[in-house]
Amino acid sequence: MIINFTLNHQFVSVDTDPSRRLLDVLRQDFNLVGVKEGCGEGECGACSVLINHQVVNSCLIPLGNVHNSEILTIEGYK
Repeated sequence: MIINFTLNHQFVSVDTDPSRRLLDVLRQDFNLVGVKEGCGEGECGACSVLINHQVVNSCLIPLGNVHNSEILTIEGYK
């Protein structure tokens, strides 16, 4: 499935399983290693990103949930 979203101010498209965790897609597909896996349960905040200006734990978000969203990681801050 093709998922479109804005990542760090750039439009991107990913053709992958929509059930993959956002954390894994950011690290593996986009090499954004500022997003870390800590607990994997949404408790520690090491994987925090902004989705549509709200802080979320990317380890809990399936990629399909971010279609047409705006995502900002630590690499996107300038």
